[in-house]
Amino acid sequence: MNGALTDDERRVVGAAQRLGLILSSDWPAVAAHLLVQGADGQAVSELAGLPRAASPWRVDRLVPEVMVDLGIREMPADQVTELLARMVGSVVSGQPHADDFAAIRLLARLAPVLDYPGGAISDAYSASEWLDCACHANSSERDAAIALEGTLRAAEPVDADRGLLQALTATWF
Repeated sequence: MNGALTDDERRVVGAAQRLGLILSSDWPAVAAHLLVQGADGQAVSELAGLPRAASPWRVDRLVPEVMVDLGIREMPADQVTELLARMVGSVVSGQPHADDFAAIRLLARLAPVLDYPGGAISDAYSASEWLDCACHANSSERDAAIALEGTLRAAEPVDADRGLLQALTATWF
Protein backbone atom coordinates (compact mmCIF):
# COMPACT_ATOMS: atom_id res chain seq x y z
CA MET A 1 0.00 0.00 0.00
CA ASN A 2 1.50 3.33 -0.99
CA GLY A 3 -0.96 5.75 0.59
CA ALA A 4 -2.42 7.11 -2.65
CA LEU A 5 -5.93 5.90 -1.84
CA THR A 6 -8.10 8.23 0.23
CA ASP A 7 -9.48 7.05 3.56
CA ASP A 8 -12.97 7.20 2.05
CA GLU A 9 -11.90 4.99 -0.87
CA ARG A 10 -10.62 2.38 1.54
CA ARG A 11 -13.70 2.69 3.72
CA VAL A 12 -16.26 2.41 0.89
CA VAL A 13 -14.55 -0.70 -0.47
CA GLY A 14 -14.50 -2.17 3.03
CA ALA A 15 -18.14 -1.24 3.69
CA ALA A 16 -19.38 -2.66 0.38
CA GLN A 17 -17.37 -5.83 0.97
CA ARG A 18 -18.60 -6.23 4.53
CA LEU A 19 -22.19 -5.96 3.35
CA GLY A 20 -21.60 -8.42 0.51
CA LEU A 21 -22.47 -5.83 -2.13
CA ILE A 22 -19.58 -6.45 -4.51
CA LEU A 23 -20.27 -9.37 -6.81
CA SER A 24 -17.37 -11.67 -7.64
CA SER A 25 -17.73 -10.60 -11.28
CA ASP A 26 -17.32 -6.92 -10.27
CA TRP A 27 -14.14 -7.39 -8.24
CA PRO A 28 -11.71 -7.33 -11.20
CA ALA A 29 -13.02 -3.89 -12.27
CA VAL A 30 -12.94 -2.63 -8.68
CA ALA A 31 -9.36 -3.86 -8.28
CA ALA A 32 -8.36 -2.23 -11.58
CA HIS A 33 -9.72 1.10 -10.35
CA LEU A 34 -7.89 0.63 -7.07
CA LEU A 35 -4.65 0.14 -8.99
CA VAL A 36 -5.31 3.30 -11.00
CA GLN A 37 -5.84 5.15 -7.72
CA GLY A 38 -2.41 4.00 -6.56
CA ALA A 39 -3.09 0.84 -4.59
CA ASP A 40 -0.48 -1.83 -4.75
CA GLY A 41 -0.09 -5.36 -3.53
CA GLN A 42 0.08 -8.77 -5.11
CA ALA A 43 -3.58 -9.63 -4.48
CA VAL A 44 -4.88 -6.32 -5.89
CA SER A 45 -2.76 -6.77 -9.02
CA GLU A 46 -3.77 -10.38 -9.48
CA LEU A 47 -7.45 -9.59 -9.00
CA ALA A 48 -7.29 -6.66 -11.43
CA GLY A 49 -5.83 -8.98 -14.07
CA LEU A 50 -8.68 -11.48 -13.90
CA PRO A 51 -11.48 -11.41 -16.47
CA ARG A 52 -15.00 -10.51 -15.36
CA ALA A 53 -16.02 -14.12 -16.06
CA ALA A 54 -13.33 -15.58 -13.79
CA SER A 55 -14.43 -18.30 -11.40
CA PRO A 56 -15.96 -16.81 -8.25
CA TRP A 57 -13.87 -19.28 -6.28
CA ARG A 58 -10.71 -17.78 -7.76
CA VAL A 59 -11.88 -14.20 -7.19
CA ASP A 60 -13.27 -14.70 -3.69
CA ARG A 61 -10.11 -16.26 -2.32
CA LEU A 62 -8.19 -13.07 -3.24
CA VAL A 63 -10.60 -10.62 -1.62
CA PRO A 64 -9.41 -11.06 2.01
CA GLU A 65 -5.84 -10.52 0.80
CA VAL A 66 -6.93 -7.34 -1.00
CA MET A 67 -8.46 -6.07 2.24
CA VAL A 68 -5.13 -6.66 3.99
CA ASP A 69 -3.12 -5.11 1.11
CA LEU A 70 -5.27 -1.97 1.33
CA GLY A 71 -5.19 -1.77 5.11
CA ILE A 72 -8.98 -1.94 5.31
CA ARG A 73 -10.27 -2.55 8.80
CA GLU A 74 -13.77 -3.67 9.73
CA MET A 75 -16.08 -0.85 10.81
CA PRO A 76 -19.06 -0.99 13.16
CA ALA A 77 -22.37 -1.71 11.41
CA ASP A 78 -23.83 1.76 12.00
CA GLN A 79 -20.79 3.42 10.39
CA VAL A 80 -20.99 1.02 7.45
CA THR A 81 -24.64 1.81 6.72
CA GLU A 82 -24.14 5.57 7.05
CA LEU A 83 -21.09 5.47 4.76
CA LEU A 84 -23.08 3.40 2.27
CA ALA A 85 -25.85 6.01 2.35
CA ARG A 86 -23.30 8.78 1.67
CA MET A 87 -21.81 6.75 -1.17
CA VAL A 88 -25.23 6.12 -2.74
CA GLY A 89 -26.08 9.81 -2.41
CA SER A 90 -22.79 10.74 -4.10
CA VAL A 91 -23.34 8.32 -6.98
CA VAL A 92 -26.98 9.27 -7.54
CA SER A 93 -26.31 13.02 -7.38
CA GLY A 94 -23.80 12.55 -10.21
CA GLN A 95 -26.34 10.85 -12.49
CA PRO A 96 -28.26 13.53 -14.40
CA HIS A 97 -31.11 11.22 -15.43
CA ALA A 98 -31.59 9.43 -12.12
CA ASP A 99 -35.08 8.73 -10.85
CA ASP A 100 -36.29 11.41 -8.40
CA PHE A 101 -36.00 8.85 -5.60
CA ALA A 102 -33.07 6.76 -6.84
CA ALA A 103 -31.13 6.88 -3.55
CA ILE A 104 -34.15 5.88 -1.46
CA ARG A 105 -35.08 3.10 -3.88
CA LEU A 106 -31.58 1.62 -3.85
CA LEU A 107 -31.16 1.78 -0.09
CA ALA A 108 -34.67 0.35 0.41
CA ARG A 109 -33.85 -2.63 -1.85
CA LEU A 110 -30.79 -3.32 0.27
CA ALA A 111 -32.72 -3.37 3.56
CA PRO A 112 -34.05 -6.97 3.33
CA VAL A 113 -30.73 -8.25 2.00
CA LEU A 114 -28.92 -6.63 4.93
CA ASP A 115 -31.42 -7.83 7.55
CA TYR A 116 -33.03 -4.41 7.96
CA PRO A 117 -30.23 -2.39 9.52
CA GLY A 118 -31.00 0.91 11.18
CA GLY A 119 -30.03 4.40 10.16
CA ALA A 120 -30.40 5.72 6.64
CA ILE A 121 -31.22 2.31 5.19
CA SER A 122 -34.12 1.89 7.62
CA ASP A 123 -35.31 5.43 6.89
CA ALA A 124 -35.18 4.73 3.15
CA TYR A 125 -37.06 1.47 3.55
CA SER A 126 -39.83 3.23 5.46
CA ALA A 127 -39.96 6.13 2.99
CA SER A 128 -40.09 3.85 -0.05
CA GLU A 129 -43.62 2.78 0.85
CA TRP A 130 -44.90 6.22 -0.12
CA LEU A 131 -43.12 6.75 -3.42
CA ASP A 132 -45.36 5.14 -6.00
CA CYS A 133 -48.83 5.44 -4.57
CA ALA A 134 -50.87 8.25 -6.16
CA CYS A 135 -52.97 8.43 -3.00
CA HIS A 136 -49.93 9.82 -1.17
CA ALA A 137 -49.02 12.46 -3.77
CA ASN A 138 -49.59 15.38 -1.37
CA SER A 139 -49.05 13.66 1.96
CA SER A 140 -46.68 14.33 4.82
CA GLU A 141 -45.13 10.91 4.16
CA ARG A 142 -44.36 11.90 0.56
CA ASP A 143 -42.91 15.20 1.80
CA ALA A 144 -40.70 13.27 4.23
CA ALA A 145 -39.51 11.03 1.38
CA ILE A 146 -38.66 14.10 -0.72
CA ALA A 147 -36.72 15.56 2.20
CA LEU A 148 -34.86 12.27 2.79
CA GLU A 149 -33.85 12.00 -0.88
CA GLY A 150 -32.60 15.59 -0.73
CA THR A 151 -30.63 14.85 2.43
CA LEU A 152 -29.07 11.73 0.90
CA ARG A 153 -28.04 13.58 -2.26
CA ALA A 154 -26.75 16.62 -0.35
CA ALA A 155 -24.77 14.68 2.25
CA GLU A 156 -21.05 15.19 2.39
CA PRO A 157 -19.80 13.34 -0.68
CA VAL A 158 -17.35 10.53 -0.21
CA ASP A 159 -13.81 11.44 -1.18
CA ALA A 160 -13.50 8.76 -3.82
CA ASP A 161 -12.77 8.58 -7.50
CA ARG A 162 -15.99 8.54 -9.53
CA GLY A 163 -14.73 5.57 -11.59
CA LEU A 164 -14.15 3.56 -8.43
CA LEU A 165 -17.63 4.42 -7.17
CA GLN A 166 -19.14 3.37 -10.50
CA ALA A 167 -17.22 0.07 -10.41
CA LEU A 168 -18.43 -0.56 -6.85
CA THR A 169 -22.06 0.20 -7.68
CA ALA A 170 -22.18 -1.23 -11.23
CA THR A 171 -24.83 -3.81 -10.38
CA TRP A 172 -26.74 -1.75 -7.79
CA PHE A 173 -28.80 0.47 -10.10
